[in-house]
Amino acid sequence: MRPKLRHDVVFLDAPAGAYLRGPDSAFLIKGRSAFRWLTSLSPYLTGEHTLAQLTAALDPGQRQTVLTLVRALLDRGFAKDAGERSALPEPLARRFAAQIEFIDHFADDPTGRFRRFHSARVALCGGGEALLAAATGLLRNGCVRLDLHTDDDPEWYAEALRPELADLRADGLPAEVRCHEGAPDLRAVDAVVCCTGPDGLARLAALARDCHRDGPLLVPVRWDDERAVVGPTVLAGQTPCWHCAQLRLAAAADPATAAEFWRQLAVGGDVVAALPEVTARMLGNAAAFELFRAFTGAFAPDTGGGVLLLDMATLESTRERVLPHPACPVCRDVEVTDPGPSAGAEEETYQRAEALVTPNVGVFSRFVDDPLEQAPLKTARLRLPGRRGPREVTAFDVHTVMGARLAAYRVAVRDHAARHADLAAAVTASAAELRERGEEPVPWSELTPTGAPADERRRTRWLTATVLDGTGSVRVPAALALPTSGFNAEGWAEPTVAGAAAGGSLDEVADRGLADALAYRALIEALRGRAEVRPVSEEDLVGDDDTAFVVKAAHRFGRRLSVYTLTGAEPAHAVLAVAEPPDGGDRDWALAGGYDPVATRLAAVRDAVGRVQVRHFESAVADLGDPVLRDFDPAVLTVGATPAAAAATPTDRAAVLAALAQRGMSALLVETTTRDVRATGAFRSGVVLLRRHAPAAD
Repeated sequence: MRPKLRHDVVFLDAPAGAYLRGPDSAFLIKGRSAFRWLTSLSPYLTGEHTLAQLTAALDPGQRQTVLTLVRALLDRGFAKDAGERSALPEPLARRFAAQIEFIDHFADDPTGRFRRFHSARVALCGGGEALLAAATGLLRNGCVRLDLHTDDDPEWYAEALRPELADLRADGLPAEVRCHEGAPDLRAVDAVVCCTGPDGLARLAALARDCHRDGPLLVPVRWDDERAVVGPTVLAGQTPCWHCAQLRLAAAADPATAAEFWRQLAVGGDVVAALPEVTARMLGNAAAFELFRAFTGAFAPDTGGGVLLLDMATLESTRERVLPHPACPVCRDVEVTDPGPSAGAEEETYQRAEALVTPNVGVFSRFVDDPLEQAPLKTARLRLPGRRGPREVTAFDVHTVMGARLAAYRVAVRDHAARHADLAAAVTASAAELRERGEEPVPWSELTPTGAPADERRRTRWLTATVLDGTGSVRVPAALALPTSGFNAEGWAEPTVAGAAAGGSLDEVADRGLADALAYRALIEALRGRAEVRPVSEEDLVGDDDTAFVVKAAHRFGRRLSVYTLTGAEPAHAVLAVAEPPDGGDRDWALAGGYDPVATRLAAVRDAVGRVQVRHFESAVADLGDPVLRDFDPAVLTVGATPAAAAATPTDRAAVLAALAQRGMSALLVETTTRDVRATGAFRSGVVLLRRHAPAAD
C-alpha cells in the first residue's frame, strides 16, 4: 500500500503523546516518542512511497512502530491508501495537477478519475453569462471537448472562449469548442449542461424528460426574478428527477407564482428574468463543478438527489434534498431504494423523518411550533404545502416536544398518502372479471353497510389488500380504501380517515389501523343506537398519572371534560373525550382506539384538551389532520346509565382478530406508503378495512 496523509490533518505535541485533529474528529496517540515519529514520518506520507519502501531500512522494532502509526491513521480516516495511479500524459498531468490533487484528497486513482472527466464530450444549451461561465469552468478544469447549442449569437461565446482555448493549446493540449444550431444530439455527448430563464422552461422540461429516458447526464440550471435553482442532476432511469423538484418547488411557492411557473413550462413564453453578471458566474461555475464531481466521483455532487438554491437578492445559497415525488409523470415508475427498517427507537425514527422536511422542496415545509405555548401539553405544529396554500397540522404529547412532533409526522404522512394515492397501483375491472382471473374481489356490501354499487359487471378500480390473519390477499374497491383521494371522486364512500395510519413498520400500521377502524365502527354503531356509550368516571381517569395531569389541565382551562367508552369496539377499546365550556359553545372532541384501555383514554383526553389549549392561547381551532367523521357533534349521542368498567383489560391484535373471526369478520390491510416516504425509511402507511363475510349459500 501507499499511505497518504490527508491535507487537512494537523498534529500537536501533547504531554501524553501526539494529538491529531481532522475536519470531523480528533484522537490521541499515546507514547513519549509518538509526536517525534509523526514529525519524521509525515513528509513521506504522500502516496509516492509504498509502506515496504518506507520501512525497508528500519529494524523490526522501528518497523512495528511505523506500522502501528499508519494503521491508526488509516482506521480513523486521517490517511488513505493512495494505490496505483493510471498513466496520464505529462502535459495533461502538469497542467491539471491541482485538480488531480483535489480528487486524490477524497478518492483513489485520481488520474483515472480525472481522465474520465477530461475525455467527456459535453453539450451546453441555453444562453447568457451563466452558460459562458459553465463553459469556461469546464475548460479551466480539464474538460476540453464542448458543443454549444445556444439560444442567441454563438459567435459571442466563441470569441469569449478563444483565450481559454489558446492557453490550453499552448500547453500542448488539444481543445475544441464547436457551435451548433438546434437541439443537441443526446447520443453523441456524455453530458449536458442547460442554463435558462423562464422563457426556456418548456425546452428544459423536454430535455430533462429525454435525458431521463435514455440520454446522458444532465445538469439543469434555471432562474427567475427571485431565485435560481441548480439541479437535480438527471440520470437515465434514476429518481428523483428534474420534474420531481419542480413539483416540490411549485407546491411550496405561493399559488400565483406556481401558476405562472406551470404556464411558462406548459406553453412557453417570452418572459425574461434579469441575471446579474456576478450571479450568472456563480451559477455557471456551480454547474461546471457539479459535472466535475459527477464524472470524477471524488465525492457526491450536491445536485445528486438535491438542488442548490440561490436567492437572487441576497446571494445566499442552500442545498436541499429532493425526494421522489409520487405524482411525477417522468420517474414515478422507477423503483425507490428503501434504506431498510430502523431499530425502532424514537430518536432514529425522528432523525430519518427529518429528510421529509425542507422549506422549498420538502414533502413538509417546516415545524412552526417554536413560538407555541408548551404547557401544560407539549405541542408540535407541522406546515404542509398545499394546492390552496400551506396547511398546519398540530399534535400533542404529555412529556416531550419530540413525541408531539412524531405524532404530527404520523398524521401528516397518513394524510399525504391519501392525497397522493398511486392511481397506477389500481386495477380497473369488474368483480366478475376479477373472479375470472382467479382473484377474490370483496363486495362493497361486505366492507360497508351503506349504499354502494352492487353491479357485478360495473368496472371500477381495485387495490390489493392483505388479510391480517395471514390467509392471503384480496381485492378491495379503491374508493373505500382511500375515500379522501381521487379514487372516491363519485362520492360513494364516506370521506373518512378511519383505519388509516402511519407507523415505523407495517406491523405498527396494522395495529394502529385496526384499532382506529374499530373505534370508527363503534362510533357509527353508537350513532345508530346499536352500541352503548358508557361514561368513564373521573376517579377512574385519575388513576393514571399522565391522564390525571391532562384532566387537571382541562379544569385549569375552565372546561368540563366528559369521557366515554364505546362498547362497539370490543375486545379493542374506543374512547371519546369531549371538552366543553360550562356556559355552552363549541365542543372539542377526540376519538381514540387502541388495545390498552389506559393508553386509549389518555390519547383521547390528550387530543381533546390539546384542542382546548390551542383555543385558549391562540383563539384558533387546531387542525389535527383529516377528520374521522365530518360535522360530528357529540351531543347527538345517547349516553347510557351504566358506567364503563374500571378494570378493563389490555388486549392485542391476535385476540382482536380471533374475536372478529367469531363474528364472521376479518381485517384487511392496504399499504399506501408513497415513494417519497419510503425513500426515507422513517414511516410506512396503510389502511385497515373491516370485512363482514356474507353467509355461505345453501
